Amino acid sequence: MPLGSIFGIRIRINPLFFCAAIFSFALRAGAEFFLVCLIVLLHELAHGLTGRFLGLRISEIELYPFGGVARIEEQLELEPYIEKKLAWAGPAVNLALAGVGMIASARTGSAQELLLFFIQANLVLAIFNLLPALPLDGGRILRAYLTPQRGFRAATETAALLGQILAGLLFAAGLFGLYHHYYNLSFLLVSLFLFFAATKEKQQAVYTFLRSLGAKEHELFKRGALRGAQIIVLEETRLLDIFRLFLPQRYHFIRVLDGTQRCSAELSEASLIRAAMQKGLDIPIKKIL
Repeated sequence: MPLGSIFGIRIRINPLFFCAAIFSFALRAGAEFFLVCLIVLLHELAHGLTGRFLGLRISEIELYPFGGVARIEEQLELEPYIEKKLAWAGPAVNLALAGVGMIASARTGSAQELLLFFIQANLVLAIFNLLPALPLDGGRILRAYLTPQRGFRAATETAALLGQILAGLLFAAGLFGLYHHYYNLSFLLVSLFLFFAATKEKQQAVYTFLRSLGAKEHELFKRGALRGAQIIVLEETRLLDIFRLFLPQRYHFIRVLDGTQRCSAELSEASLIRAAMQKGLDIPIKKIL
């Protein structure tokens, strides 16, 4: 549901948000709920405005009951250093807000309950988001560090796997709390949200990887030059196995050898990507010659 726009960035509310609002009011925690929503909005606006400063196009921000997402129209697969800066923006704002809350509490000399909640909520959101697991900001920072060494796809799968493990630990903590009559459903709901989001990131890693390869061709024409690399494969080698050999920040040429080890064809990276998009990743390379 569209809510409006802030600094030219559309704000959208997920329908689950209203369910959480009704639940919070039923527990007489409406003020805390809307304070958390404000904190989450400022967190996502930090991502959005940082993206604008870095020259990215931010289409919208969508708010969920336990967080939000700033949708970026740019491809960051070839620029992990930009994703790193973008990911740090949200937690940095939460830490700054917590600091402002602490200064206000010290100057007023009072420990108002809502102010303390504001400080704690910002600290929890910052620390939790910095955990190295997708789809959290810490997972994106980890992926940005791993991409130059392992490639975008492998980095995404590693960070997404950590997200699934974190979701499992939170779910176990929620069940442990229920067993000991501590009825806090937040652990269970957040764990489910994290697990499905991390699984989605992992499933899309191959397709995002192919998109990043397509962006390399654009980068080649933009810069006029890219470092190259050559890969030697047999005719029976699957396209997916060839893509796994690709190196980050390299434009590849693939030489295909027949049964007598003679070169039967030489393909560019771009032509291999187009063939994969049309025929899939599980076919042997001889099917596209």
